[in-house]
Amino acid sequence: MKKGLLITGGILLFVFILFYNFGGLDVYLLNKMNTSTLPEKYKRYHDINTSEPIVFGHHEIKLLEESFEPIQSFISSEGEVIVVTSEIPKDRNQKEVEEDATMGGTRFYQDFHFYKLDRDGNVKDHYVYKRTRGNWNELLFGEFIVNYEKKYYKTWIKDGDTIRKPMVVQNEDLKWSREEQLNLYHKITEDATDYFRESKSGPEEQITYYMNGKWYQLRTNTKLSEGSYHSGRNPGYHNNLFGEAFWGNREPDPNRYPNIMPAYFQRKELDESTSSASGGGISTTSKSWDGDLYCQLLIKGDTLKFKKAMSFNENFTTEKFYNAKGEEIRKLKTELEQQYSPYFYFSDKNLNFQLFTTDSKKLYIIKIVK
Repeated sequence: MKKGLLITGGILLFVFILFYNFGGLDVYLLNKMNTSTLPEKYKRYHDINTSEPIVFGHHEIKLLEESFEPIQSFISSEGEVIVVTSEIPKDRNQKEVEEDATMGGTRFYQDFHFYKLDRDGNVKDHYVYKRTRGNWNELLFGEFIVNYEKKYYKTWIKDGDTIRKPMVVQNEDLKWSREEQLNLYHKITEDATDYFRESKSGPEEQITYYMNGKWYQLRTNTKLSEGSYHSGRNPGYHNNLFGEAFWGNREPDPNRYPNIMPAYFQRKELDESTSSASGGGISTTSKSWDGDLYCQLLIKGDTLKFKKAMSFNENFTTEKFYNAKGEEIRKLKTELEQQYSPYFYFSDKNLNFQLFTTDSKKLYIIKIVK
């Protein structure tokens, strides 16, 4: 009898351990045990993911733009902030737009909006480029809008003009000697303000460049150099006032945002996910704490208290974040900003506003309330 009870107990214990480790019982129990309540002082924090303006002290933050693709931004030589957003068009052939969505990869049918903001954050000019499969390559290139496939450029950023201006095409018939092509290529890499090199069919390449106040495009059919076809001055895709971290490149700056402080992490739910390995490898399972990150942004004596959804995985990039509870997250400020980039902030002494976001596809503007 006693032996039978021991055997039964052993089997039950084995089943419990098996179910705990592989059946999700540990996640269920940990969620049940997560009974922490949000401290009263954090209950008045604002959800930053809102289209409604938030007033804090003498300042107001509101959603400036929302975009289908990550928002681009930079300051022109005239001191104006240029912002570029995109949206899926509603005024085109909807059948073509829907078919474009089902093909995967790049969404060709998009409307790109270029905004010019004055020093007070007001929109002073607006230009729309309607991208299609037949004309899909208008990019920011320095202070110009350039289409290197169609060989034209626009000077809207400088003077508001949206008229297409033709580039000067060199060696269009590919009859230059190898020496002539190499000599000009080396001059471009040394003296051009901006340039972009790309491969065409076979040995052919084209280099689009800006030199001495003019836009050119050189066609070549000889090997110019080893290595990547794309120059270090790649146009169009990574213009951003928030820095490279905005595009996923972590910056090891230990004090990038001294005016922003993560204050509290409220765990809401423990989630478990399984990723399948390619090539018949063993799949892996990991846990994540989903919750809200409570933060404070200080501007000239006023404090914006905001929260945003956040998830910390036990394997990325360290267990520190996964194990952090409540105000323990404060000690991880530097690592949090480096590894997760939960927020971005930009200010300039020549501008009467600041920019802020927690999402690459949204842009908020902060101004003094008059």
